[in-house]
Amino acid sequence: SQILARMRDRRSIGDLLLYPDDDAGGLMTTNVAGLRAEWTAAHALNVLRRSGMDMADLQQLFAVDREGVLLGRLSLSELVFAPPGVRVRDVMHADVASVTTDTDQEETARVMQRYELRSVPVVDAAGRLQGAIAIEDLVDVAEEEATEDMFKIVGLGGEARPFGPLAASVRVRLPWLLVNLATALLAGFVLSLFEPTIDRMVTLAAFLPVVMGQAGISGNQTLIIVVRSLALGEVATSDARRLLMREALFATAQWLTVCVLLGAIALAWRQDIYLALVVAGAMALNLLVAAAAGVLVPLGMKTMRFDPAASSAPLVTTLTDISGIIIYLGLATAFLTVFRAG
Repeated sequence: SQILARMRDRRSIGDLLLYPDDDAGGLMTTNVAGLRAEWTAAHALNVLRRSGMDMADLQQLFAVDREGVLLGRLSLSELVFAPPGVRVRDVMHADVASVTTDTDQEETARVMQRYELRSVPVVDAAGRLQGAIAIEDLVDVAEEEATEDMFKIVGLGGEARPFGPLAASVRVRLPWLLVNLATALLAGFVLSLFEPTIDRMVTLAAFLPVVMGQAGISGNQTLIIVVRSLALGEVATSDARRLLMREALFATAQWLTVCVLLGAIALAWRQDIYLALVVAGAMALNLLVAAAAGVLVPLGMKTMRFDPAASSAPLVTTLTDISGIIIYLGLATAFLTVFRAG
């Protein structure tokens, strides 16, 4: 008998349970319509009418060959308005994006977003149509993955909850707080190396948090952009040079506003041109360091096959804090030595 090459009831529920829940095979529905490419539009519509499928399941149709191998996609409206004698292969779009049954849910969401699909077909290793995943089924997945990445960026696991068990919260959150404590102590040690400089010009201490804070925020903004772009497949490690150039240009634009304003405040407050130059110069250099850290840290982790989202923010913050101290007080030391000797 003529059989619509659709997956409804073709697999048992037990077969679907063989796939992990977070793989495409575990997320897909087998209730999809696959039309033989050699069928005419009229014949395909007749088969669809007799199929008993819900209208919601017929909005996205797929074209397959005699073996069930996916060849293309088409919409129900395209099939309805096609001349009755035209073949399905002449109506379909051959540039169909698909995923395999073992594709991770995060990669599946990327494919759907990249190609702006409302439904992504799922195939086996031989390219045979097995099912499809609708965009509605990936909304929760996208939220889950975004939450997981957000937690990872600040050094948390995916189990932190506002009203969760206290012991679990301590176990998840305390380790990276201790790491942050260690890095803060390291920054304090670096700061102590410049104690003579601060003693000679106490006003320097007033602007140090500003220099460190601006660079830290800028670096983490860059970090989040790069981590998200890596997750969506929009950039790769080979794009490092382009990303560095772009973020360097942004740092320059930021310098033209923030640094000039901050230097003017320093000059107006203390009437000291050297202090203004030190503050503006240190801010400019540290913004460049922050931009480089925000790009290179996640790309470096990706190259070393680590999750770029995992704990990148504490590392970038540490780098910008320590570099901010060294650059700012290093410039101050140089100015005091050269221009205020004696």
